[in-house]
Amino acid sequence: MSKIISFLIKTVCFTLFSLIVFAQEKKEIQNCEQIMRIALDKITPLIDKNDFNDLESVLMTIQSTCGDTEFTQRLRILRALIEKKTTGDLIADYFSKKYVEVLIMRWDYSIEEEYKSIYQDNKSYFNYVPLRHPVDSLIKLKANALLYSTSYNLTEQEQEIILLFSDQIEEFQQTYTPSQENSQSQNNEKNNQFYKDKYGLQIYAGVEYPLTGTNPVFKTSPTFGVTFASKLSSDLLYEIGAKVRINNNAKTFDYQLYDDIETINSSASYSFGGNIGYKLLDNDTFILSPKIGLYWESTSTGLSEIIEDYYDDYGNSVPNIRFNNVNTMRTSIALSLMRYLMKKQYIGIELAYHFVPYNWEKNLITSIQPHYSSAQLFYRF
Repeated sequence: MSKIISFLIKTVCFTLFSLIVFAQEKKEIQNCEQIMRIALDKITPLIDKNDFNDLESVLMTIQSTCGDTEFTQRLRILRALIEKKTTGDLIADYFSKKYVEVLIMRWDYSIEEEYKSIYQDNKSYFNYVPLRHPVDSLIKLKANALLYSTSYNLTEQEQEIILLFSDQIEEFQQTYTPSQENSQSQNNEKNNQFYKDKYGLQIYAGVEYPLTGTNPVFKTSPTFGVTFASKLSSDLLYEIGAKVRINNNAKTFDYQLYDDIETINSSASYSFGGNIGYKLLDNDTFILSPKIGLYWESTSTGLSEIIEDYYDDYGNSVPNIRFNNVNTMRTSIALSLMRYLMKKQYIGIELAYHFVPYNWEKNLITSIQPHYSSAQLFYRF
């Protein structure tokens, strides 16, 4: 019993810690959006006048809150080009971080009629710089002027990056050839990175079976579920939803209702709660994450009673029904592997251990085994 209590305490503590981390992460995202909004108001006139004295301090402020972004690196390269400074390391860094695909997708989505809603649904992917923002137009204008200016002696690499910055994508792609070893990963990222910033729904189907007991009450049973799932762009993942286990071929158990002992054959168990997980692997094709879950579970008994009547707005008597089910908490430790299909769609498998202390229910007479494992397939869309 002491081991079980210790396990539950550790599970609850880890869950609380994960929630604190998630809350802090959400706060940082909100701070990033706010900082970017203020920074854009300062950057736009600086770029317009080629006044770069204060630009780097603004970019450092963005970077300290939001981290490295395509937008800040683009501005640093533009400044170096205009001031005729060395750009080789800056451009190499831009290419190595795969910012090329990020900017190409930005230009592509900027010409869509629904560009405003696209941005609203994917702010973090666009570095919190709205599509069709005036700063983009200025960068295009400056880059185009550099390309055709006779005052600059540009290298081939500089000409290449200017074609990208000025949205001359066809000309850029004629000169830009990503390395063979990176081309596949870049294609995968282009196909699905955009959709990682969207929430999803996950539908589960699988089986659950007991790990202990020679003749358990609940035998191997089918399970189904649906959960609302967080964005995949974050390393910390969460799900909230409901699951049901069909108690197939279950044994009867005894339940005390007041002074009577009822023999029950339960048809189903219903769970409501959620999971928190962390991405161990994400290579744009597969995502591997361990997770823990905490659910409130109610196992049906078929026993109910009217405890009182109340009256609706029309004076009609309405019975208040109470269901006498077996209620407990379900904790889970799971490992999930999902494979990218297309857009928001993934298919995956989840293996889990569940601790379900049914005998916490004071009216339950029969001892029911608490240890279970499950294997479930799921589809995310």
